[in-house]
Amino acid sequence: MLDVGVIGGGPGGLFLARLLLMRGIADRVHVRERNPVGATFGFGIVFSDRTMSALRAADPETHDRIVAASRSWRDMEVRVGGRELRYGGYGFTAIARRTLLDILQEQALASGARIDHLTEADAADLCAEHQLVVAADGVGSATRSAREGAFGTKVEEGSAKFVWYGTTAPTQRVTFPFVKTAFGVFAAHTYPFADGISTFIVETDEQAWRAAGMDVSTERVNSTGGSDEYSQQLMEEVFADHLKGHPLLVNNSRWANFRVVRNRVWWHDNLVLLGDAAHTAHFSVGSGTKLAMEDAIGLTDALGEWSGSGGRRTVTPADLAPAFKSYEEARRPEVARTQRLAAPSMRWWETFAQRVDRDPARFGFHFLTRTPAISLAGLRRRHPERIAEAESAFVVEAGSLGVAAAGSDTSAVEGSTPHASAFPLRLGETILRNRMLSVVPPSPGQSDVCVAHALTGNSLVLADWSGSARQHVTRVGPAAGEEWRTAVHEAGLAGASIGAVVSGEGIREQPPERLLEMPVLVLLLDEPTPGTFARTVAALPPREAGRQILIGLTCPDGPPTRQYADQLSDCASAAASAGAAGIHLRLPEPAASTESAPGVGEDPWTVVLELADRLRTESGLPLIIDAVGGWALDAPGHTADNWPARLHTALVAGRVDAVASFPLTPSTR
Repeated sequence: MLDVGVIGGGPGGLFLARLLLMRGIADRVHVRERNPVGATFGFGIVFSDRTMSALRAADPETHDRIVAASRSWRDMEVRVGGRELRYGGYGFTAIARRTLLDILQEQALASGARIDHLTEADAADLCAEHQLVVAADGVGSATRSAREGAFGTKVEEGSAKFVWYGTTAPTQRVTFPFVKTAFGVFAAHTYPFADGISTFIVETDEQAWRAAGMDVSTERVNSTGGSDEYSQQLMEEVFADHLKGHPLLVNNSRWANFRVVRNRVWWHDNLVLLGDAAHTAHFSVGSGTKLAMEDAIGLTDALGEWSGSGGRRTVTPADLAPAFKSYEEARRPEVARTQRLAAPSMRWWETFAQRVDRDPARFGFHFLTRTPAISLAGLRRRHPERIAEAESAFVVEAGSLGVAAAGSDTSAVEGSTPHASAFPLRLGETILRNRMLSVVPPSPGQSDVCVAHALTGNSLVLADWSGSARQHVTRVGPAAGEEWRTAVHEAGLAGASIGAVVSGEGIREQPPERLLEMPVLVLLLDEPTPGTFARTVAALPPREAGRQILIGLTCPDGPPTRQYADQLSDCASAAASAGAAGIHLRLPEPAASTESAPGVGEDPWTVVLELADRLRTESGLPLIIDAVGGWALDAPGHTADNWPARLHTALVAGRVDAVASFPLTPSTR
């Protein structure tokens, strides 16, 4: 059996000590915690039904004690624009952090663990003293920081500000109130975790935080464990309608930015990371405590398999490597999945102020679909009335354009609402009869393709004179290019609006005059900068009355860096200021013409939709996104998680406004 040292007496470290001793994997576990007995920061902790099932399977006795001290609920509520929108069908269990720590400490001690408080731990000394050392010392882990190179640590700081309070205000379910003030917009995550007390986390953006003077009050809180009293009083005023006379409670309550921690590897020699020291995920999709306790189960399982292969009196780091590897291989996929879901959720909370004036039903739908965790079909099963309300609000807004919905996909959703792509859209001065577009590269000898797109009902056909498309025509010869331009005009005669995608390079090298005369022009930027957009516009001939100019940006092949996403956003905002009518966010060429998409994990389109949402929100311009070839001709059903369903969701939520498909394949013409 093993001699184990644990750095950090939080839930993950204490639960691990309990499991290792209870299963006979270790005969000595020594936990060192730098804070005094009973000291804890924050208030309630939330567990999902799935996590509670894992705890029950690992340690029924501890699970039952946690359940007995917890509160459970199944509904959540969004309060925005004077509405209270209830969404049911979710399972949560919440418990006071102090109560959870007391239970876990008692269980660990009962199993034979030694726990020393007010004890600083030096990892180097402990690694020499114990066969195995577990670093469970949190997001700011000094143990991890001392070996960042070995672990390959990366820490990303979010832009939103948050502060953790409690309150005695009565709360029956997890509730999200959004409040507009003279400083900006503030929102809260509040949920009950014990009789008469709830957690109350407030978030806002940095601009509102500074406008309210809370940057100054934050700097004044110098003492360890101190709270920002000015912010406490101000937030009581901001959320007075929701607190109903009850105070906000503080416990080391000061503003901070959430930090996302990732490590290339989770172990080095005989030292292994657990919980927040190894990884973090934004609290809007689950707690770090949940992940830490699940890590404790995973590490125990891995060590149990390893120790079962033969007892050892002398254990070297090399001996432990197989167990550490097994632990990481088992846990990393689940952690990665949680982080993938948490990333768009965290960024949603960083930008909610820019959407709070939208129709409440559509705002709530946008909130529900901020991650791809639940499909449209799943949302319909859980709360069909709320989804129908959001769709109705979308239809009313689109119907205000006074154009009858028309398109190739007008099948009813649950017998009522057509696919969102069937409704009209305003692009500057142009009103499209539906939200289905086509981007058609030149096809010498196949000039009927453009007309085919128009006849299938697409409201806008864009002739692609950018990049490889332009080079292809140049190689084939001018006659092919002329044939193609003529076909585009014939598509216009078939009922579609017509336009062209041109690059700045193409305009400067070989101006395609007839294409530049088209009613809609998408300027694809060679380099996505505001200056590039201005130079490209300046290179155009005088603008004709009624011609709409859109900005064309290319999504990277994979998740964009924050710097690149900021660059695209700046460019989109500059285009809006210059009078652009919309944005066309294009996929990389290989992804655009196949049924695959950029490599971003198990849900590759999440990053594309998230980037589109950001550009749309920050620029205020309609957003067109590419889709896989022939999507509009798929079976139109919405009841599965297929492409029509995903695109319908994005359109109703307001993440995108129109969808451009690439050429029809021979099998779908």
